Amino acid sequence: MNKIQDHITSCLFFNTNALSRQLSKMAEKEFKKIDLAPAHGTLMLVVYDNPGINPKELSRHLFLTPSTITRFVDALVKKGLLTKKTKGKSAFIHPTQKGLSLKSTIAQTYKSLYEMYTNILGEDQVVCLSQQISQASGQISNFLDNNG
Repeated sequence: MNKIQDHITSCLFFNTNALSRQLSKMAEKEFKKIDLAPAHGTLMLVVYDNPGINPKELSRHLFLTPSTITRFVDALVKKGLLTKKTKGKSAFIHPTQKGLSLKSTIAQTYKSLYEMYTNILGEDQVVCLSQQISQASGQISNFLDNNG
């Protein structure tokens, strides 16, 4: 193997980004069927499980910046899927009835996506990769939190 190929093969940054781009293509294709972005679908699932969640908590759960959360929530409010209620300086996010009516559709879309990449990679590899990536992400996040 040449040096360039060896570097690419052994580079976690490159490989996780390449995998992310491929999975994103698959997810965008699936979520296009229900007129939602995959990230919006994920945010909706968190709100379903935590009605009244505040944007800071959403940011923490989804590993997204507060400004990204604001953009996503505003887009979903505009679609009539969420409401944002403010009390003083705090905001609380709730699904609307229209948003709640999509809960099973979003869950089914994620299930279809899971089945698609599981059929390609195999369930054991999907579970192993997911656990390893989650653990690595947590370790890097802890490092960054403690070392600025």
